[in-house]
Amino acid sequence: MSFEKSPSPARRCSKKRRLLILFALLIMVFPASAQVGLGRTVGVLVHTEAAYEGYTLFSPVNTPSVYLMNNEGRIIHTWEIEGAGAALEAHLLDNGHLVVVAGARSNIPNSRYSGSIREYTWDNAFVWEISFNSRVFRQHHAIDILPNGNILAIGWKTHSLDEAIEMGLRPQALASSSDVRPDIIAEIDRSKSEWVWQWDTWDHLAQDFDADLPNYGEISLHPGRIDINYQPENDGDWMHTNAVHYHPELDQIVISVRNFDEFWIIDHSASTAEAAGPAGDLLWRWGNPAAYQQGDPVVDRQLFRQHDVQWIEDGLPGAGNILIFNNRHNIDTDEEYSSVLELKPPLRPD
Repeated sequence: MSFEKSPSPARRCSKKRRLLILFALLIMVFPASAQVGLGRTVGVLVHTEAAYEGYTLFSPVNTPSVYLMNNEGRIIHTWEIEGAGAALEAHLLDNGHLVVVAGARSNIPNSRYSGSIREYTWDNAFVWEISFNSRVFRQHHAIDILPNGNILAIGWKTHSLDEAIEMGLRPQALASSSDVRPDIIAEIDRSKSEWVWQWDTWDHLAQDFDADLPNYGEISLHPGRIDINYQPENDGDWMHTNAVHYHPELDQIVISVRNFDEFWIIDHSASTAEAAGPAGDLLWRWGNPAAYQQGDPVVDRQLFRQHDVQWIEDGLPGAGNILIFNNRHNIDTDEEYSSVLELKPPLRPD
């Protein structure tokens, strides 16, 4: 992308939202005129000529509202997502339509936060919806829009504890849960509401507990595989993947796996069948080498409940680097603070 002005607010917003540093603006919902005492505590606190020109799109958690805000802190457009307990991640398309993750119309626990992907016009007219909201599979958290208009979505796929034990799970590892819900990354054809590609965590599990199983091995020697017995939360929501982003030139996907304190990169060029085999193993992972037994969980850990991993787009400073919001610096010491990290991933010449 270039720095030229675009006549479309949607185009300008789509570039703007990639600047992760604007994450802090998500708490600034009210106009800049709001004052408390002698010091301003809400609104735009800093706006200099160095600010990127455009709009910021955001959807506060636990509300059905999506807002488009200018650099002065003024709300210039609002969408109200009908029937949703909450509107989570939102994207503006080039035609001004909004695509949003919303709570599904269901009585399944936590479905108000997940299960439905919807499209609305600029004028808030409903266009399209696809729902994945069963006790077997449920879409959750984040999406990304591919260049061809398809949607990448994250979803839980539920397996029983017996199934997990057959994959090498230590029986005591999830004593507090009745199932385990690893994540799937699915590609959805928006024009046909069809599922056209997937990557499934379940196909890439490793373990060093049961030598009679085919996925047995030394975890530290296979960092491209995922240790089923790494259970930091002791909960069925094993991974809690909260972000997904696509790189069109590399044809790769990066996801933020919160409970592992890592992000992972996988290959999208592999077909669904290929992605179920070695071609779907992790290409790169970063943040917590203890998750694959190559580091100390305190000394070597770099990420702490991170969110919003993404590549910086072409035309912007640091293009091709990875940005990620590190929610807490180090929960095991007195140094607790949030940070934004920019990383240059190791790329081979090919």
